Amino acid sequence: MMLNALTRTRVIQIWFVVVAVAIAAGVAFGVTVTMSTGVLLLAGCLVPPAIVLFMWRDAPPPTVAEVIHAADQRK
Repeated sequence: MMLNALTRTRVIQIWFVVVAVAIAAGVAFGVTVTMSTGVLLLAGCLVPPAIVLFMWRDAPPPTVAEVIHAADQRK
């Protein structure tokens, strides 16, 4: 499945593209960007990728069965 091949960096890249498109659409439709709106957009752009970086696990630890079978294969 395609979602299994997603990496951390790819998810963060997609997030930045989505936020950039949302900002561009807002500007194109004439939304006024005040200081509070700019801070909210910046937080919405930076906080989720930071959470993904800290929470995403690289690989699960090996199970007991994997360790046992790996030891058997070395003999």
